[in-house]
Amino acid sequence: MFDRIGLAGMNEEALISALAAATRAEAVAAADRLALIAEVTARQCDDEDEVSARQVIDGWAFAKAQVSAACNVSERAASTQMRIGVALRERLPRTAALFATGAVSAKVIAEITWRTHLVTDEEALALIDDGIATEATTYAVLSEAALIRAVDFWVEKYDPIAVIRSKAAAKDLYVEFDDRDDPNGVSSFWGRLRATDKEAVKQRLHGLADTVCANDPRPLGERLSAAMGALGVVGPSLERLACQCGDPDCAGSGKDPRSGAVVIYALTDQVPGTDARPAPEPGPGPQPAPEPASDEAGEPELPAEPAADPESDEPAEPAALAPAEPAPAATIPGAGAGITLDGTIIPAAMLADLIATGATVKPLAEVADLPTERQYRPSTALTAFVRMRSQTCSFPGCSKPAHRCDVDHVTPWPAGATHPGNMRPLCREHHLLKTFRTGPGGWTLTAHPDGTSQWTAPTGHTYVTRPGAAVLFPQWNIHTTVPPPRSISLLDDDYRGAMMPTRKRTRAQDREYRINAERVRNASELALAHIRAGAAKDAEAAKDPGAHGSAAGGDVVGGEMGNGGAFSDPDPPPF
Repeated sequence: MFDRIGLAGMNEEALISALAAATRAEAVAAADRLALIAEVTARQCDDEDEVSARQVIDGWAFAKAQVSAACNVSERAASTQMRIGVALRERLPRTAALFATGAVSAKVIAEITWRTHLVTDEEALALIDDGIATEATTYAVLSEAALIRAVDFWVEKYDPIAVIRSKAAAKDLYVEFDDRDDPNGVSSFWGRLRATDKEAVKQRLHGLADTVCANDPRPLGERLSAAMGALGVVGPSLERLACQCGDPDCAGSGKDPRSGAVVIYALTDQVPGTDARPAPEPGPGPQPAPEPASDEAGEPELPAEPAADPESDEPAEPAALAPAEPAPAATIPGAGAGITLDGTIIPAAMLADLIATGATVKPLAEVADLPTERQYRPSTALTAFVRMRSQTCSFPGCSKPAHRCDVDHVTPWPAGATHPGNMRPLCREHHLLKTFRTGPGGWTLTAHPDGTSQWTAPTGHTYVTRPGAAVLFPQWNIHTTVPPPRSISLLDDDYRGAMMPTRKRTRAQDREYRINAERVRNASELALAHIRAGAAKDAEAAKDPGAHGSAAGGDVVGGEMGNGGAFSDPDPPPF
C-alpha cells in the first residue's frame, strides 16, 4: 500500500481528507480493541473468589497472558492496556463513548485514564468524566504539558487530592535505568537516595576515582562512572580502579576488575584470543563499563556476568552474543559486535576491550555434545545453551531476557528428560502459568526440534514463538530432537493446586493501598501549600499593616491576620 499506486492521482484536498479519515478510523479500531481487552479482563476478574484472587496467577494474570499472546505484546504492555480498557469501561463511560467515535486518539485516552486514576469518589468521577468528554475533542491538538493541565483542571475542580503531583513524589526513593536515547554500549540511570546514602556512595566513588595515577587521561566524571560500574560487578572489596595511563610499570595497570566479572560465550570455532584487540597506545580513550551479559550465545562472542552455579536456583547472569559477521580482522581481530540477552548492543570495540582486559571467554557447547542428563537441574553447559538459543522467555509476546528466566522442563520432570529438546526458558510468571494453569481450560506448551515453542491457549488459539538465535545466528545449529515422555505414570498433576504460590494481599487490595497512600501524600502537600501561602500573606501584611487592617489606633485586625494566616482559603482540603 506504500507503492503510491492509487495515491499519486489524488489531489491535495482528497489526500489530506483521506489521512484525517484514516486517523479517525485508527482511533475507532483502538477503542474497539480496548473494549475487547476490557471484556477479556472482566471475564477473568469479575466475581473472582478470595482464594483465586490471592494466588500469584490470579484472574488478572490469567487474562494478561491471553491479552499478551493475542496482541503479541509484553506482559507489562498487556497490563497497561487492560488498565486503560477497564478504566474506560467502569470509570469513564462518557469519555469511552467519545473515543469509540474516533474523536480522540489512543494516546490522549491513555493520558486521561492515568491522570484520573486517583479519583475514588464516584460522584466526583462522574463530574470529571462529563467535563473531560465535553472538552476532549480539543485535547488532541495540545502539547503534552497542555494536555496534562487540561485533564488536571477537571480533577482539581472536583477532587483536588486526586491530582497527580509528580511521578517522583509518588515513588520517593527509587532508581531507574535506560533511556531510549542511550547510544549502544552505555546506559543512563537516575533516581533518589536518602541523603546519608548519597553521601556514602559519593565518598566511595570519589575514593575509587582517586586511586589511578596522575597520568590517567580520563576526566573525573568518567572515572566516577567507571567506579560506579566497578561497585556493581566487583563489590565493596575493590580497592582501586584499573589505570589507563598505558604505563606497564604503573601499580594500577593490568586487568580491569570490571572485565574480569564478564563471561563471553562463543561458538567453539570462533573463540577469540586475548589478542582480540590491538595493543593500546599510551593514554587510551575511555573504556566504558560493560553491560551485564548472560549465559548463552548463538555465534561468535558475547559478554556476560559470572556463570550460574549448577546447584543454584538463581538464573545465570546476562551474557552478550557476537554477530554472525565478525568485524574485519585488521581493525579488531577475533571480535565482532555483541548483544546482551536484554537486547543491548555491545559495540565491537567495547567487546574487544573486555576480552583484552580480562573477560572470561567460554566456548558454547554444540547441541551434539549435550546428551540427556540424569539429574533434575540442568548442567551449566545445558543451561547456557537453552538460554542462548531462546534469548528471551518462550511465552508469546514476552521479552524478559533469558538470564532472568527459569529453565523449565516442557514435559515435567521426571517424565520429561533434562535434555535440550525438552528445556525452555520461562519467566517466573509464565513458568507458574504453565505449571498451575495447564491442561483443559489452561495453557499447553509443545516443543519442536527447531527450538520453536507452540502454545495452545484456553480458547484453542495457537501461538508459535521462534528462538532468537535462529534470527540473529542462523549458522548456529540449534536443531535437536524432542525426547518423548519417559513414562506417562510419572505425570501427576494432583500437587498443583496445593503448591500454587499465594500473595498476602489481593491485587485489588494492593492497588487500593497505593491509591490511598498517594491521596494522603497529596492532601499533606496541599495543606502545607496553604500554610505557606498564609504565612507569606502574614509576612507581607507585617511589612505594610495599613494595607490589610483598619486604622483604629494603628492596630491590625480582621482579614487574613485574624486566623494567624493559616488556611486563608475558605474551603481548605482535608488532612
